[in-house]
Amino acid sequence: MLGAAVIAAAVGIPVAILVSRGGASSVVTPPVASPTPNPSQRAAAAQASALYAQALTAAEKSAGFRYTSTSSGSGATLTVTGVSGQDDGSQVFNQTTSFGDEKFTLLLAPDQTVYFQGNAAAAEDQLGVSASAASEVAGQWVSVQIGDGPYKNLEVGITVGSQLSESPLDATSTESVSASGGTQLTRILGTVPATATAPAGTAHLDISPATHLPTSYAVSYGDGAGTETETFTAWGTAPSVTAPSAAVAWPTLTTSEPPDGYGSGQTPTPAPTPTPAAGTST
Repeated sequence: MLGAAVIAAAVGIPVAILVSRGGASSVVTPPVASPTPNPSQRAAAAQASALYAQALTAAEKSAGFRYTSTSSGSGATLTVTGVSGQDDGSQVFNQTTSFGDEKFTLLLAPDQTVYFQGNAAAAEDQLGVSASAASEVAGQWVSVQIGDGPYKNLEVGITVGSQLSESPLDATSTESVSASGGTQLTRILGTVPATATAPAGTAHLDISPATHLPTSYAVSYGDGAGTETETFTAWGTAPSVTAPSAAVAWPTLTTSEPPDGYGSGQTPTPAPTPTPAAGTST
């Protein structure tokens, strides 16, 4: 699924959109307990869960794949396109936050260095660069190493295993569906649990009956928090990630972690202007 920080609803993007990268937290009402399933429902859920596990196992063994993910809600949209490999990959983001329209690219090299290139808004949010210096960083490649402040936020969701972990599903049943062109697919239906940043929702994963590899994933979060869809293609295709010939090391930049964390999408709230006391002059 997605590789950017959760952005609070105050920004106009549902809290469910960017689940993978942490960010602003919200209070989630615990889901209402479902009625006790009958034996046939339990059998269907067990079969669906086994098929879901089989699909993940097949996917995790793949040399790589390509994907496109779209999240929307409250009039805002986030798109991510990428290619995942076992130890490397790349992602391209286009999202709107309180910093502005963020556009940036991430490369994860085989040596686990993350390379970032983005516009000024993304440099502020993702790297912690000050607003005054962001325009100078915009367009440059910046290398981020393990242990650097924003590293954990940037590297998540890029590799095969990390990307697949962002497609959770508590499988409950299966059905046969027809894809475009008449191809028959197996749909695994289920739910996604509530988290600190998103309410519970319903989801499904479509897989190929022949290979058990996923073709698409979709989730609709409760309380109108938003929707996400992701398509998977080019299974077995390993990425070819080449490190930029020149990059600025993140520690050499003047940065400070945003109040809500790297990639939170939240600009600092200005302090209120004091109101002069009665009888005083300004």
